[in-house]
Amino acid sequence: MAGVLIAIAPVAITAILVILTVLPVHRIFAPPVARGMRITHGIMTVACAAALTIGVATLAVDLRQWADPAATAVRAGDTTVTVRVRIRTPAAVADTRDTDCQADVIIDAVAAPADVLGTTGMTERTGENTAVVSAADPAAADALVERASAMPARLYASGRDCAALADGATVRVRGVLTEARYGRQPLWLTAGSETAGGSSGIETIRAPCLHKRVIARMHDAFFAVADRLPDQGRILVPGLTLGMLGQDHVAADGTVSRIDGTYAQRVEDDFRRSGIMHLMAVSGGHFMLVAGLIRRLCARFLTPRRITAACVAGAYLLLAAGMYPSDSVRRALVMGLIGAGAHWLGRRSQSVSALSWTVLIVLAVDPTMARSYGFALSGAAVLGIVLLAGPIGAWLGMLLPAFLAAPLAMTVAAQSLTLPIQIIMSPELPLASIPANLLVSPFVDLATMAGLASLALSWISPVLGYPPARLAACGTRVMEAVASRLAAGEHATLPWVDGIAGAVLMLAAETALALLVVAGRRLARRLRTDVPGLPGQSFRPRIRDRIALWWERTADAFGTDWADPPGREAGP
Repeated sequence: MAGVLIAIAPVAITAILVILTVLPVHRIFAPPVARGMRITHGIMTVACAAALTIGVATLAVDLRQWADPAATAVRAGDTTVTVRVRIRTPAAVADTRDTDCQADVIIDAVAAPADVLGTTGMTERTGENTAVVSAADPAAADALVERASAMPARLYASGRDCAALADGATVRVRGVLTEARYGRQPLWLTAGSETAGGSSGIETIRAPCLHKRVIARMHDAFFAVADRLPDQGRILVPGLTLGMLGQDHVAADGTVSRIDGTYAQRVEDDFRRSGIMHLMAVSGGHFMLVAGLIRRLCARFLTPRRITAACVAGAYLLLAAGMYPSDSVRRALVMGLIGAGAHWLGRRSQSVSALSWTVLIVLAVDPTMARSYGFALSGAAVLGIVLLAGPIGAWLGMLLPAFLAAPLAMTVAAQSLTLPIQIIMSPELPLASIPANLLVSPFVDLATMAGLASLALSWISPVLGYPPARLAACGTRVMEAVASRLAAGEHATLPWVDGIAGAVLMLAAETALALLVVAGRRLARRLRTDVPGLPGQSFRPRIRDRIALWWERTADAFGTDWADPPGREAGP
């Protein structure tokens, strides 16, 4: 019943808004009010229609996955199957204790007994041959039947099987298919261990294409250079650069990282408690740095606008290809390409419009992204920065210097819209997040650019790749120290109500705080007005300007040069 209501609600709301927009109900209002209502109803109609479209697409994907042969086999219980899969992520250290490595895959075909796949009584076609699998024939029911599939899954392997988990490869796996106990992937496929004769549970059918092999070579060379750094650099420099922490890397030969697990887990927990774990995920910051560098170079050589846009778009594609695949990378790539397209056409980039189109395109292509926390956090952070960073920065600029007001405004704006989502994931408030982000912000851009430079140079020559990696490690050393100090306090996090109720409560608290700030500013503006009823307000300098003026007047009153910096003569 709840599913039916969820499906009907957008349809009903869209229909009501269309009626309000089309029918002449606005004539009963004054023209300015009617015009505003028509525009509002039109925008809400488009938004509801988009939500309805994405909701229907997501429901269609869920129904298709439910009827997929791989899902059918899992509903029959844990089953040993032989599947053909396409690997779509690089291998990483497994998040389970009984396996060594993992990779996300798409199942192309699954072979299992007919009764497991639910094909008894159905007609199976293989090439020119046609056979009927009868439920009354036990031999036919036990015979292996191969069915096409399109189910996402997570593949786990151990030992030398990890060497076969190359991104972009197509492999045949014999293992156990089970329902996922946690995580985004709906199924887990655990490859069978090596047999006594030495045969492997994974057989490579098709090797990765050329560009995938080049990227794997770059990654291995970069991680080899990072292994020469101090322990914190081995963990954090790859995370800041690629989006994969150093302890999670699996080399092309199947070798698993030898970083001390206890220390790595402590560093990761410190970053999470201090609220700067987002620095270890590639997002829009990487793309903005690269785009800014390319635009400056193009402006230096006076290149035409369209060539600049093409260079920026090409850099975005190369950067996304070299990063560890993630939902935030996909969001940043699509949004960046939309911005490059606007620059190509000579149009001014509009961040809210670009973000809206990004969400629509990504969800239309892959409706399962609607359930992705990473995609939701990335989009909410960008929306908060676009909408709130300017007003918050202007208000903070009256109290703080510009070099403090700008990063603080960015942090508060991003946190304001991501906190409700974070509470759904983990019911606690990261009280240390704002000071931690403020302290590390001067080092993030430099460390990121140094890490990207090391990635670009390490596969050419490790000697050239080590100096920028070492420079990036200096930046991550500051981040590790800040995270360690702030996470050590017992008030680094504050428990909060969990689930949807906690997210709604946080959203209500933020709304109430925003309304309180707006009301306070309006009251202060009224109190500063010299004569009630007259336009304008009295001029008053900012607090820090008044403090500077007091300091200067005090120095003049004493008639000394003690307030002047060393080496500077006192003013008259």
